[in-house]
Amino acid sequence: MSDKWKLYTDSRNKWCWYKTAKNGQMLGASKQSFESEAECIEDAKKNGMADDSERF
Repeated sequence: MSDKWKLYTDSRNKWCWYKTAKNGQMLGASKQSFESEAECIEDAKKNGMADDSERF
Protein backbone atom coordinates (compact mmCIF):
# COMPACT_ATOMS: atom_id res chain seq x y z
CA MET A 1 0.00 0.00 0.00
CA SER A 2 1.17 3.50 -0.67
CA ASP A 3 0.15 6.81 0.89
CA LYS A 4 -3.10 7.10 2.85
CA TRP A 5 -5.42 10.07 2.42
CA LYS A 6 -7.71 11.61 5.03
CA LEU A 7 -10.57 13.92 4.01
CA TYR A 8 -12.29 15.62 6.93
CA THR A 9 -14.22 18.70 8.01
CA ASP A 10 -12.55 21.27 10.21
CA SER A 11 -14.02 23.31 13.07
CA ARG A 12 -15.67 25.67 10.55
CA ASN A 13 -17.31 22.71 8.78
CA LYS A 14 -15.06 23.15 5.71
CA TRP A 15 -13.34 20.25 3.92
CA CYS A 16 -9.58 19.61 4.16
CA TRP A 17 -7.22 16.73 3.38
CA TYR A 18 -3.86 15.35 4.43
CA LYS A 19 -1.79 12.36 3.41
CA THR A 20 0.48 10.07 5.38
CA ALA A 21 3.10 7.48 4.50
CA LYS A 22 2.78 3.81 5.48
CA ASN A 23 4.79 4.54 8.61
CA GLY A 24 2.36 7.31 9.68
CA GLN A 25 4.60 10.25 8.79
CA MET A 26 2.58 13.19 7.45
CA LEU A 27 3.58 13.95 3.85
CA GLY A 28 1.28 16.79 2.92
CA ALA A 29 -1.91 18.68 3.66
CA SER A 30 -4.32 21.02 1.96
CA LYS A 31 -3.23 24.64 2.06
CA GLN A 32 -6.82 25.82 2.26
CA SER A 33 -10.25 24.54 3.21
CA PHE A 34 -13.08 23.91 0.78
CA GLU A 35 -16.84 24.44 0.81
CA SER A 36 -17.58 20.99 -0.61
CA GLU A 37 -16.12 17.51 -0.44
CA ALA A 38 -15.94 17.47 -4.26
CA GLU A 39 -13.70 20.57 -4.28
CA CYS A 40 -11.50 18.96 -1.63
CA ILE A 41 -11.18 15.74 -3.65
CA GLU A 42 -10.31 17.74 -6.77
CA ASP A 43 -7.50 19.52 -4.91
CA ALA A 44 -6.23 16.26 -3.40
CA LYS A 45 -6.11 14.71 -6.87
CA LYS A 46 -4.05 17.68 -8.09
CA ASN A 47 -1.66 16.79 -5.27
CA GLY A 48 -1.33 13.10 -6.10
CA MET A 49 -4.39 11.29 -4.82
CA ALA A 50 -5.52 8.60 -7.28
CA ASP A 51 -9.04 7.22 -7.63
CA ASP A 52 -7.86 4.00 -5.97
CA SER A 53 -5.84 5.66 -3.19
CA GLU A 54 -6.45 4.34 0.30
CA ARG A 55 -8.54 6.65 2.47
CA PHE A 56 -9.03 6.57 6.21
